[in-house]
Amino acid sequence: MELREVSAHIRLRFASMAHHGGPDRPPQPHDRGGPGYRTRPRRRGLWKRLGIVIGSVCAAFVVVACSSASSSHPSATKPPPSPRSTGAVPTPSAVSTGGASACVTTGQVTGGNGPWKLVAAPTLCQLPAENSAQYQQTGQSLAQLTKISLNLADAGPVTSTMTAAYQGSQAAHDRSVTAVGFDGRFQPAAALGAVEEPGYAYTNVPPGPHGGTLACANVEGSENCVWATPTTVCEITIIDPTGELIGANIAANAVRIRDVLEVPA
Repeated sequence: MELREVSAHIRLRFASMAHHGGPDRPPQPHDRGGPGYRTRPRRRGLWKRLGIVIGSVCAAFVVVACSSASSSHPSATKPPPSPRSTGAVPTPSAVSTGGASACVTTGQVTGGNGPWKLVAAPTLCQLPAENSAQYQQTGQSLAQLTKISLNLADAGPVTSTMTAAYQGSQAAHDRSVTAVGFDGRFQPAAALGAVEEPGYAYTNVPPGPHGGTLACANVEGSENCVWATPTTVCEITIIDPTGELIGANIAANAVRIRDVLEVPA
């Protein structure tokens, strides 16, 4: 199983854990088409093999990293950083009532060309953060594999990592949003290609006031959006059975989520 495929399955596991409150139920397709929508066959026993595959991939990466210690990217051999950005985490602006407007925030959004950094906000789209050890472990595994993909794509060095999961109750329609992001010095085009899920056609959408590049695709019933700037790379996944936050609204909501998770450096 290739690195990108392993990363894709862990990303779906991370999102489905937040959506269903456990690791054993994958997100279900919502019977809607659109750019990039495809389905994939499920593999029995996949999760039992993931630990072995991840270990093998990481071991292989260590060998490659050590052999290239004198390359132009010496930070590739550093130990993995903390899974969350350091420093103060700003509190998101007050949000309007739920439904399709759950991700709308009030107040003026900071614009410009950056530099930016990523933060793990305490709430997102009116969903509370899930901070259990199980979520953090899965998020860190996904971050490590994504970081390897960034290195292999020569997209630039990572200086810090942020992972976050947000989930709602029945009253919030069992929505979930997960995020895995990196601060560093990046080549945006190469970084975007390294983070996008393989096998899906991403559609570029307006990136919002923070600039850079933003693209989204429907991936097995979830909505996956990625953005990149010279200082940040982030991937978010939204599962919403009501369809209110995704579909025709995904471009606007991806920007709204980005405005909360990405702040001036």
